[in-house]
This record gives sequence, C-alpha cells and structure tokens, in this order.
Amino acid sequence: MNSTLKRVLGVTGSVALGIAGALTFASAAQAHHVEIVGTATCADDGWTVTWETTDWDSQNVGAGVIETITSNGELSGDIVEGAELPHPSTGDKLIGTQALGFDETVASIQIDAVWPNGHTGTGVAELPQPEGGCDEPVDPAPVVDVGASSDCFGLEILVTNQDAERTVEIGLQDSQNEYGDWYYYEVAPGDTLTEYFANDPELGDLAVAVTVDGEDHGTFEWDGGTNCEWGYVTDTCEGLDLELTIPEDGLETTYTFNPSNSDEETVVTVAPGGTEPVSFAAGDDEEFSVDYIIDDGKSFYEDTLTWTKPADCEEVPTESESPSAAPTLPTTGSSMTIMISAAAALVLAAAVLFMIARRRKAAGNW
Repeated sequence: MNSTLKRVLGVTGSVALGIAGALTFASAAQAHHVEIVGTATCADDGWTVTWETTDWDSQNVGAGVIETITSNGELSGDIVEGAELPHPSTGDKLIGTQALGFDETVASIQIDAVWPNGHTGTGVAELPQPEGGCDEPVDPAPVVDVGASSDCFGLEILVTNQDAERTVEIGLQDSQNEYGDWYYYEVAPGDTLTEYFANDPELGDLAVAVTVDGEDHGTFEWDGGTNCEWGYVTDTCEGLDLELTIPEDGLETTYTFNPSNSDEETVVTVAPGGTEPVSFAAGDDEEFSVDYIIDDGKSFYEDTLTWTKPADCEEVPTESESPSAAPTLPTTGSSMTIMISAAAALVLAAAVLFMIARRRKAAGNW
C-alpha cells in the first residue's frame, strides 16, 4: 500500500514540475515586451481611446524600438513606427489616441518592438466602450412655433423659427392644390414665415399640411372664419341700397365707402347686433362704382362695388295733355347677404356684388 502511494505522489510531483517549467520558460521568453494601458472616452462623432505605452525590460539591454503597429481605428500621437519605448523608471510614456465610430464596440491595438540584443516582443490590448456605451448624439428638434388663422376667405399659416442658431426648412401643402405639390421655405433664426391660402369652395375643404425639417408638424383646417356677414345690397334703377348688418356674436365694424361719382366719403360704424342703411345714387350716370373697406379691428378687407343701369329701367315720360297712368320704375336685383362660406359662396357667386375679394394683413393679433 505504501509503494502505491509513493508512485501516485511521484506522478503528481512530475506534473507540478512540468507546469512550473512551462511558466518559467514563458517568463523568460517575455523578458522584452511592450506595456500598454488605455482609457476610453465618448466623443461627439464616436469614441476615443488614449493609449499609453512603455518598455518592459528586465535585462537592461537598451530601449526597444516599435517596428509595427496594428489597430482597428485611426491612431495619432507619439505611438509610431520607429519610436523608442521609454523605460518605466523614467516616468515617460508614448501616448497615442485611437478614434473609433459608434459602431465599433471594442478598440484593439498591437505593438511589435525589437530590442538591441535582437529580441522581439509584442504588446496587445483591447478596450470596450466606456460603461453604458457611447450613443450617437441626436440633434434636438428645432424650436418652431406653428399657428394658423382662418378668415372669411382662406387660411393663413404663420411659422416662427424660435431657434437661436438653426435655419429650418418649412414644407407646406395645400389640400386644394390639384397636383398635391409641396412648397418649401427656409426660415432663418428669429424669422417668421407667413403664407396665405385662399379657399375655393368648389375644391373641397381647405387644409394645409406643415412639415419642419421633413418631420410632420400637423395639418391645419380652414374653419370658415368668423364675422363673415356684413349686410345686404340691393341693385336698383336709382343706384345701390345697402343694409349693413353685424350679427350679435360679431365685432364692432367700421365701413368706409368712396363712390366714384362723388368726392364725399361715407363712414359708418355698426355695433354687434346692429343694422345701418346706406344708399348711393347713380344720378345721371349709366354706371358708377363704390370702393369700400370693412374694418372689424382685427382685420380689414377692401374691394369695389360696381353698378350698371339695368336694361329694363324705363324713364318716366314727361306729362302730356292727355293724362295717363304713370309707369313705375322697376327695381332689379335682390337682397343679397354678404356671406363668405363654403356653401353660400357657391349659391351667391354669380349674383352677390357686395363681396370681399381681397384680403389685407391683420391689424391685430390672431
């Protein structure tokens, strides 16, 4: 039994010696090698590793010289082929910076060196991205204020670039554009883009889609506007009779009229819920016009009413010795409401004279 134990112990002892011998041989073979230490840092365009390298020389045979360098990223700095490796005792280091993209998760470097005694050595190092990784920065969304305002005839889009540094691209698409075209505008920091889209009731509901730097920023719909009834006009043989009317929920509105056959300007202010009559006589003219402005304090509109003497207006004959029934002067036309809305505009487009065709910039805030 004792002899068996000795034989087992003898085999085990031989294995232990073999491992020790291998470790000793490896240490001797690595008497010259390159020491490499790295530090990883995230950057705006990826991440970087700062490598520090020195000469590990246990035999004091002189400085090692770098022969070749292999890395998976662009390397800059002191770590170059032909550079001498400083000994740690000097406190000096060769420093190089390796730049990598966000898609590279591990940085690697291999430095091969040769020493004056002909021995060679290699240093290899790998380093992952900093803890938590490095994410590609995302540009913050531009600071843009987009608004819309409806009036009686269309939709106004206002875009203010509140970003202090960036110019933004604004895209606008009008739903009533039969080709579906987009229109693009560059808006500098602090500037405001104002675009007006007139509504055509025959082309369906008006809506304008908005993009900011290619990203959807909503769609704004025309709501028909408010305070879009301003009264009635009657086209008679004597001229134009107007009944200015503002609904209860409307705004106090000032009407300014300038007839072509008179130098006298007529100004009428109508309160919400009120009605005021105004007439303009043709006199001896066969035709005349009246320029007008409607101002409700929020926005104003201007256009022209035109009058042409109707063909069926007969003159009253002079009195004769034989009395006869005096004919009456017929009136032509009818009371027409000044309503600009999707439905009313279609019905009245051919007949309404007193309608607003042009829009002017708002006088107040939307």
